[in-house]
Amino acid sequence: MENNLLAFIGLMKKAGSLAIGGENAYDAARTHKARLMVLAQNAGDNTMGQARAVAKQYQVPHITLPCSKEELGGALGMRECAAFAVTDTGFALSLCRKCQMEETAQALSERLAREKKRKQKKIDRAQGKGAGSHRRKGGI
Repeated sequence: MENNLLAFIGLMKKAGSLAIGGENAYDAARTHKARLMVLAQNAGDNTMGQARAVAKQYQVPHITLPCSKEELGGALGMRECAAFAVTDTGFALSLCRKCQMEETAQALSERLAREKKRKQKKIDRAQGKGAGSHRRKGGI
């Protein structure tokens, strides 16, 4: 399970869906790009406290993985990593499901549904404008 989880984290990095490191993760939360804050189980007390405070302030769910900083770092191509943020809702949802964090997964699932609905409305509006553009403007 853990190896599968670390491979999935590596995939998210390759997709460009992570803000790696404490400061980058906090910045992603502040700019409302973070969908999930993730901590290593042996992250320092200051890192954990700050990450949880930022997550609470900007209403970003957070989880602690059953992995060490060294294991997370290895999956991300670094020496160690105590915290990162997932910036893609779909990836964040999948990670929560893999870690069996059902309550967080439910909240992310609802967010993903809202995002899809909003995206579909935008597509529908764009198609509606394009369909009516052949009409004459100005009468008759």
